[in-house]
Amino acid sequence: MRRIAIANICQFYQSPIDQMPRTPIPDGYTIDSCSSDRLRSHAHELEYQIPERDFEMLDAGHARCFTAFQANSLAGFAWVAFGDIPGQMNHDGKPETGLPIQLSDDAALVFQVLVLPAYRGRRLYAAIMSQMADQLQTDGIQTLVLTTEGSNQRALKAVDRMGFQNVAQASLLRLGPLCRATYPTLSETSGFKLGRYVGDKH
Repeated sequence: MRRIAIANICQFYQSPIDQMPRTPIPDGYTIDSCSSDRLRSHAHELEYQIPERDFEMLDAGHARCFTAFQANSLAGFAWVAFGDIPGQMNHDGKPETGLPIQLSDDAALVFQVLVLPAYRGRRLYAAIMSQMADQLQTDGIQTLVLTTEGSNQRALKAVDRMGFQNVAQASLLRLGPLCRATYPTLSETSGFKLGRYVGDKH
């Protein structure tokens, strides 16, 4: 069935890595950058399938995955990507809401963070982000960028606790043949630029 109505609000957050609060690794856990082979070997522990595209980006050096393990059990992870981010990696589940992002050389996009249900309540989210920030900083990354839907209150609270600042908002509204897209005016200090929504045909 053809989708006749779409309402998307995409919030953009960023934080200088050196200003992010740091959370220590909980006792009994290790957090580090993970290879695609090791991640594949633990994929069966997840409730969803990691896209093959993400593994390919990891192998090509266009992305990194930071994982938390308790002994040999996967507890959580956070992915970051570099360079030009296609709309297929930044949408709310509807292809039309895909919004490409072009990152500066010293910025990285956080595009997937997950703590498995059995390990929640231990501040692993914050600990993974902290270790990721420390390692990326040594590689010359100065800014982390992420996006979330404007209606996702849980995600909005989480990024606020991590010290991210809301820096921009884009929206796509469509009803039948009528379409309206709005894009922010970004400052020169922003770590990213935006393309156009996939569904914006104007």
